[in-house]
Amino acid sequence: MVLSSGGVDSSVTMLLLKREGYEVFPLHIDYGHLAKDHEWASCQKVSAYLGVNKPVKITIGGLDILPSSLVKKGLDIEKDAFLPTRNLLFVVLGSAYAFSIDSSVVALGILANPIFPDQKLEFFRAAEACVVKALGRPTKILTPLIDLDKRETLKLSRKHGLPFEITYYCHAGTDIPCGRCISCKERIAAERYLVEESA
Repeated sequence: MVLSSGGVDSSVTMLLLKREGYEVFPLHIDYGHLAKDHEWASCQKVSAYLGVNKPVKITIGGLDILPSSLVKKGLDIEKDAFLPTRNLLFVVLGSAYAFSIDSSVVALGILANPIFPDQKLEFFRAAEACVVKALGRPTKILTPLIDLDKRETLKLSRKHGLPFEITYYCHAGTDIPCGRCISCKERIAAERYLVEESA
């Protein structure tokens, strides 16, 4: 079971797990974020392209009471990006869905160089222990890209023929990526590096 945002990181995670022989079940979480429509569209495109199971969506609401630019307009798209416990929420919902389909593996496309506390390896280890206690059965939280940065993830996408152009990455949720959010800056810098490296 892979948490799929429609971004390149979760897409490469699905690709690699499929190549290793796993049957991949994508799960998309719509938490009322600004990019939800574009992300869901990309999640469906990527899942179809990879030939994995049709993605399932869980929708939750009310998070726009939190001071995060991911779910609320009018805030600084970069400085106010932190959404408290977002990845914990993803792990919990992902584990619940995995349980429902009799899967014991939950994977997320988390990269190296964490910005927020819920992107660190120690967090995922603690979350895994909590999920095991909550479900009463073994469950593995996988973060197969956690030693890689965005440049290396894009390289893997290119190497295995996944067109990262069908993925989406802007926190603002605009048709044309804003270029100002954390995700845009990371993606633009990584793409620029690949261009310069190949020149």
